[in-house]
Amino acid sequence: MAEPGIAQRLRSLTEDFRDQGYVLTPEVLSSRLERLPLPVAAILGVPANAPALRLVRVFHCQDGPLAYLVNHVRADLCPGIENVDFGSSSLFDTLESVYGLRIAEGRRTFSAEPAREEVAESLGLTPGFPVLYLEQVTYAADGRAVEYSEVWINSVHAKITSHLER
Repeated sequence: MAEPGIAQRLRSLTEDFRDQGYVLTPEVLSSRLERLPLPVAAILGVPANAPALRLVRVFHCQDGPLAYLVNHVRADLCPGIENVDFGSSSLFDTLESVYGLRIAEGRRTFSAEPAREEVAESLGLTPGFPVLYLEQVTYAADGRAVEYSEVWINSVHAKITSHLER
């Protein structure tokens, strides 16, 4: 069972798992520009109904589907991002190398949730099965919110570990 340290540093899911010897394979379910839902627009500090990339992916590990991710990325900061192949490109790498946005900090909130229908189907679970849910807001070095994501992690294949020091 994988134990990524995703509660300690701002890194991508792929980076956290790769450092533990796991290979994650992304499957892009959709990638298109959409108007941001009002709550997400407020979190990102942009006008109501601002356009953003809505990227939906499932990450698979050797044991099966591991995580279902929905990312909302500000289109005003990343023109043309809807044309990036996120089956072979990392979101954070793209934001930094293509768009010059140095990812500096983020906020993650964790909870246990029952898997919704589309999450359960994508992760090969029964609807209502407990999954680890996290919300994340990612900020550039200049303080602008760049991306909001929701992640559902299959609790059959992973648990989260934090290294704490006093």
